[in-house]
Amino acid sequence: METRAEQNKRYGFVGIIVENRHRLGARINQILSAHADCIVGRLGLPNLEEGSISIITLIVRATTDEMGSLSGKLGALPGVTVKTGLQSLPGTALTEETP
Repeated sequence: METRAEQNKRYGFVGIIVENRHRLGARINQILSAHADCIVGRLGLPNLEEGSISIITLIVRATTDEMGSLSGKLGALPGVTVKTGLQSLPGTALTEETP
């Protein structure tokens, strides 16, 4: 049987832009490893703009607290920009009505 925390998990994404991967890479990987239980998939482009920019995209299944922890720790690093999105809770999605 699923716990309440498991029932509150939703799918979403985390977009991470990293300036100076060589300086921050180890710390970023530590943070991602600490949150591995909620990471479903990962795509990394490590050498954009001759290595000055890297982009990581994560697919996650997380609670809002887990997502906040992950994005907060990453976003606190200098030179790291983070954007996130989570699926809507059931029954709260916008629907379009046709006349």
